[in-house]
Amino acid sequence: MDDKVAAPHMIAVDEKIRALLPDAISLLRRLVNTNSINPLFPGIRREDVIGGESACGAMLSDFLAGHNFVSETVAVDPERSNRIIRKKGTGGGRSIFINGHVDTVAPFRVSEWLGGNPWSGEVRDGRVNGLGSTDMKGGLIAAALALAALDAASIRLKGEVQFHAVVGEEVMSHELGTTAVLEAGFGGEAAIVVEPTSQPRPLSIATVSAGNFNLQLDVKGYGTHSGNRGPSIRAGGEGNAAGVNAVEKAILVVQALQQLEQEWGITKSHPAFPAGIFSMVPGVFHGDAGVPSVGYLAESATIGYLVWYPPNEGPEAVKAEIERHVHHAAQLDSWLRQNPPRFRWESHWPVFDTPADHPLVKLLVADRADVLGEIPAGLPQTHSFNAVCDASFIAAKGIPVVAMGPGDLRCAHAVNEYVDLAEIASCARILARTIVGWCGAA
Repeated sequence: MDDKVAAPHMIAVDEKIRALLPDAISLLRRLVNTNSINPLFPGIRREDVIGGESACGAMLSDFLAGHNFVSETVAVDPERSNRIIRKKGTGGGRSIFINGHVDTVAPFRVSEWLGGNPWSGEVRDGRVNGLGSTDMKGGLIAAALALAALDAASIRLKGEVQFHAVVGEEVMSHELGTTAVLEAGFGGEAAIVVEPTSQPRPLSIATVSAGNFNLQLDVKGYGTHSGNRGPSIRAGGEGNAAGVNAVEKAILVVQALQQLEQEWGITKSHPAFPAGIFSMVPGVFHGDAGVPSVGYLAESATIGYLVWYPPNEGPEAVKAEIERHVHHAAQLDSWLRQNPPRFRWESHWPVFDTPADHPLVKLLVADRADVLGEIPAGLPQTHSFNAVCDASFIAAKGIPVVAMGPGDLRCAHAVNEYVDLAEIASCARILARTIVGWCGAA
């Protein structure tokens, strides 16, 4: 469509977005009210949360059913349904789909959340507060609002548009969610994932992500009575024969990886990413003698890491670098030299990297500028996604994909998560323009 045709269409769509916004906010609050913690999330009992994901998908489907969209389900796990909400085009246009996940992480410090609990959905100061509001029920609502407004404004698209509300993203269960939907035959010629991208500015266009690994490091000790600590570490004692505390040996491994991480701050970079993002995060540490008592020297210890690496480096090379560094550090310790740490690379989240000159990217950049104003000359028009998302698995199927959605990653997975309502409305306006520009208007 040329600008002369597009402008009146978009004025009508913007009016419908404003008119539908109260209903969309009400739906967002109901989504946040719904506990949809991923049932595979560590520490969660399936029976306590199962059904929440499917319920959220059904709410989105019901909302768009009133705007001439049809809904289908894909469920590898029968109790965890993905919703595919779609409208066929009139023909002659390109197809597109919007992707977003309905599952959330588990909350912590539950008593400190606004509204008295993580699922309050309380509206305060122009924000909806609650677990999943930013990550990523706000994005789901922005997509639903854009699609509803297009229908309400009587915009008929040439190409098909689909909306995938998927399960499983928070624990990389893409084979139950995004990948399952694509392999069931749904999809399109391009995709937008409505993850929160409001860094470095609201509704940034994110074309590239880092990769990451879930790494578990197991460190062996020699568990004995805690009274043997003296002869195990003091001059004149028996040394390792008296006992070895796996916790302390694991700390040596942590310190070695902290040293490597400092080196990464210099050696690993990418023009799309802020300095220092490529890192190794020790998020879990556990050690004991097989019983949770301080009366022993720990028999074993485990450290759980999330490793972030740049998209311009191969994952196998990154793994080899980490293992090589830990091996060298272990040679400096008499116990670890003979009992090296064991590496368990439990999962790998690959990168996505869509060229900045791809037509989808250029269209989104122009549409964002139309809604929010031009980014000053000389500043980047696109940015990195400083986390991981299902865009990686969409890209793995050969589909060009970009992330753009409301919310700030700095409050995701945190106490008092929130999303700004103004960002949801602006995101819906951008999405509506891009859908029309990509699919074509009949």
